[in-house]
Amino acid sequence: MSHSMAARMAAVGALFLVVGGCAATSAPSAATGTRTPVTSAGATEPGTATATPGTATATPEPVSLKWSSYSQERLDFYKEAAAKFQEEYPWITVTPETLTEDDYKQTLPLSFKSNVSPDIFVYTFPAAGDYFELTDVLGNGWAQPLDDSVLPADFRSRFIDTGNLQEPIYGKDGKIYTIPRPPSTGTIGYGYMYYNKSVIEKAGLTGQIPQTWDEFKQACNTIKEKTGASCFAQPTQGPDQIDRLLTTFMSVNMKGYTPDRTSMKTGDFSQLTDPDFVSGLEFLRSLYAAKLAFPGQYDKIAARQAVANGEAAFYFDGGWMSSVFPETFKFTGFGVALPPAKSGSSPAGYLGRIGQGPPLPETFISAQTKHPREATMFLEWMTRPDGWFTEHFTEKGFDILPWAAPENVAKWLPPDNAARDLIPLSPEVHVLAPQPALKCPDLAQSQALTNVDGIQESWAYSTIVNYLLNGGDWVSIATPIQDKQNQVFKDTLASEATGGLKVSTDCFAEPSWDGVTPFDYSKY
Repeated sequence: MSHSMAARMAAVGALFLVVGGCAATSAPSAATGTRTPVTSAGATEPGTATATPGTATATPEPVSLKWSSYSQERLDFYKEAAAKFQEEYPWITVTPETLTEDDYKQTLPLSFKSNVSPDIFVYTFPAAGDYFELTDVLGNGWAQPLDDSVLPADFRSRFIDTGNLQEPIYGKDGKIYTIPRPPSTGTIGYGYMYYNKSVIEKAGLTGQIPQTWDEFKQACNTIKEKTGASCFAQPTQGPDQIDRLLTTFMSVNMKGYTPDRTSMKTGDFSQLTDPDFVSGLEFLRSLYAAKLAFPGQYDKIAARQAVANGEAAFYFDGGWMSSVFPETFKFTGFGVALPPAKSGSSPAGYLGRIGQGPPLPETFISAQTKHPREATMFLEWMTRPDGWFTEHFTEKGFDILPWAAPENVAKWLPPDNAARDLIPLSPEVHVLAPQPALKCPDLAQSQALTNVDGIQESWAYSTIVNYLLNGGDWVSIATPIQDKQNQVFKDTLASEATGGLKVSTDCFAEPSWDGVTPFDYSKY
């Protein structure tokens, strides 16, 4: 073993060493729905009942749980939450640990190999893509189900847009294995157009935020003429960064836009030449050709800074910008609106919706922990819709939890948190969309999308960036790309189907979906 590997293994042991005694459990009260703590022997917690005459009152053994993640900016809050949890369950100590994301990805597998895994852990980077988190952790032997004996009867229903924690995303064989992570569907996803209020005011556009393409281009010209600022700033350095603009803009202008470039109409790689995609991209190109975009190739930090500095008026991105702008850029003078859609669309110029799936799985209980009941009790406490964790997580402005009711979110968000402005927009922006991973679970074993990416990394993205900056005939440029992608895609799926996997282009196709009505996952 190398010196560096030995050092890493030692660090793993130090980080994830599990300390604890005999398990304690919690039983739901039939009369009130609350939980009365009990010991592993079945006696109630001291002070709640009298032990059998002639015997000593049973005292729960102390239990210590490690809770590991890579949300370093939330560590102080997690420590505070662990202390609050212990007030209700005084014999259970939860110790949060966080690493950088890169270190966490390396350390977590090592902790399982060394049998020193955390009792509770997050996992958000499955090899097969989103919605295969549970497939990965079960395949690795890392997770065990939540202990349903300490869950209230309505536990499944507290999670918004999850189909009562439907399988195979959150559970298997009737057992719950994970709770979803923020951002929840709606409110904090992609889909918003931010603007610098000062630039808009100088341009005389206050109260006239553009809703259609024609209005947007006219506003761009007005901003340039009256303020000297660029109309918008959008990152193009690093080819995948343009997806912040594409996902926001294209989703409202074509039915069933997907970032992986598969077409929901056909199930293959024909999105690049879909007429709606082409018209949207040509419109964006017209803005670049007119030099209305902040000049140069730059990353997301530079794009955001340009808007914060008043050098550009608009920026397209996700709901997280409501906290990123004030926290990272110390910029609070911004507004948020819907992205523009084709002229003549309705209502208010808005044509489509940004398709999203259920909230992604995140938090699991280790297969190696000796205290699954206590770990379950902590996850139950954490996800109470009206509980301390939910209220104070929201008050901190971290994110919108997928078990927090919208009326509570509006009540708890800080008064100056701009995410408040996103809440009324969210139903107009987002919609539950078909998900190939749910339609065809065998895609967890498919290499089709991976093989397409392997032709040339970020091929479509880099070509789109080049077109936006330099122009050309988009259909002629895109056709050979998608032809090559389709050849690899279809050949891979056909070979896998011959080998026994239930996969095909049909997994990616839902031509009857209208793009604006929440998709019914029960048909899967």
